[in-house]
Amino acid sequence: MLWQAHMLTGKKPKSRSRALFTAEAPRVDLPDLDQHPLEDAYDEIELLGFPVTLTYFDMLKTSFRGEIDASQMLGHVGQNVRMAGELVTIKYVRTVKGEIMNFAAFLDHKGEFFDTVHFPGSLRQYPFRGYGVYLMLGKVVEEFGFPSLEVAKLARLPLKPDPREDEA
Repeated sequence: MLWQAHMLTGKKPKSRSRALFTAEAPRVDLPDLDQHPLEDAYDEIELLGFPVTLTYFDMLKTSFRGEIDASQMLGHVGQNVRMAGELVTIKYVRTVKGEIMNFAAFLDHKGEFFDTVHFPGSLRQYPFRGYGVYLMLGKVVEEFGFPSLEVAKLARLPLKPDPREDEA
């Protein structure tokens, strides 16, 4: 359509000679291209490393977004809750005993940040498996008025299958 619009509105060179025969240019119709937002998101992940048109939460197989989100954490201090979050970053720290533990930052489905603590025992049993959305079970704790989740279990949530693989 862009080419058709260009041809209709573009400047045409003026011919100094007259044509012997008038020939009409053949009309070429381009086929409709199928476009799927999920395909676009997988293309963006492949090219940029993250989706732009959708969020990772939009790409999940499940509609579950956790029992609470980041804004509700202070109201659940001391309780065990399930939260879903998109992994942003991980900090590795050694304990006094030399074991590795993690502090991590996540985004909830509303785009709000929350922090998690992963002690060595739970980290050995439930390690991180790369970037993506994780479902975590843990206890909400508060320190200096700031809540965080002490994670007991975590699992990376599966995404909807890539529709581009069906075409191959």
